[in-house]
Amino acid sequence: MNIFRKIILSVFGTVVVIVLGGYCYFNQKFTPENNYLTVNNESGRIPIQWPAEDKSALLLPISFPGDPAPYYLQFDTGAVYTEFYSVPIQSIKGIRVDHDRAASTFYIGKTKISSDRFKVSETGSKDSRIIGTLGADILEDRKTLISFKDRFIIFNLSEEPAAFKNNLIDFKFKRRKIIVHGLLNGKEEKFLYDSGTSAYELLTHKEEWATLKLPHSRITVEKAQSRTDVLTSYTADSHTIIRFSNKEIPLTEVTYVEGFSGTQYMLMKFSGMTGMLGNKIFLQNSIYMDCSKEKIGFN
Repeated sequence: MNIFRKIILSVFGTVVVIVLGGYCYFNQKFTPENNYLTVNNESGRIPIQWPAEDKSALLLPISFPGDPAPYYLQFDTGAVYTEFYSVPIQSIKGIRVDHDRAASTFYIGKTKISSDRFKVSETGSKDSRIIGTLGADILEDRKTLISFKDRFIIFNLSEEPAAFKNNLIDFKFKRRKIIVHGLLNGKEEKFLYDSGTSAYELLTHKEEWATLKLPHSRITVEKAQSRTDVLTSYTADSHTIIRFSNKEIPLTEVTYVEGFSGTQYMLMKFSGMTGMLGNKIFLQNSIYMDCSKEKIGFN
């Protein structure tokens, strides 16, 4: 009896160590470093620009002091850091690079953004005016209005817009990820808002995709490069509603992707996340986020 007890205790102890080790690994891996941005002034209305008809990226114009050339950052709420791309910034005098970090000051409208610790990633095209990513760190502890229907964004708002008063719901800004609850087919689900998946409405796993797509929908298959990975997306028609409190948002398409790493797939499926909401589902709406109070509204 003592032998079996020792075996059970040994197995239990091993499982506990694996679980705790896995938790510590993922907690460390996906917890971002401290916000390195210094942000001053309300931006005013920043025009949204789309590089193509499919609205595959949300681009925002930026400027450097003393440099009249136009540059753009892709606004990606799925990215936890604002970063520059190493290739297109090589000749920009307003960015001083030291290995994988950079010091710079630039403007988005009237908002002044500066840091001496911008991340620099080995990517980009030499002749491109898209020189980096504006990440979710621009949202942290601040108020932001994204109006897709009127095609502008306002950063670092000083006050809550009147249209959203008494019409806000809770959300989580956990590890700089925007996680919001909504009702889908009468069931409460958890969604990640990722503006980097701009051209999609809802990006989910294959099993959920199969339940949400219309039975005889034509399936659109596309391949895309994501850093070093080649991803294949499968998009089908859907006909349902996602309800956020008293606001209903139509879901007309649903997508799943093959090519994600096992870690990415596991994190989405087993974290209880139904999927990622891209910009396309909100094109007729506006979103207001107060990340200091973790309140969000849709209009």
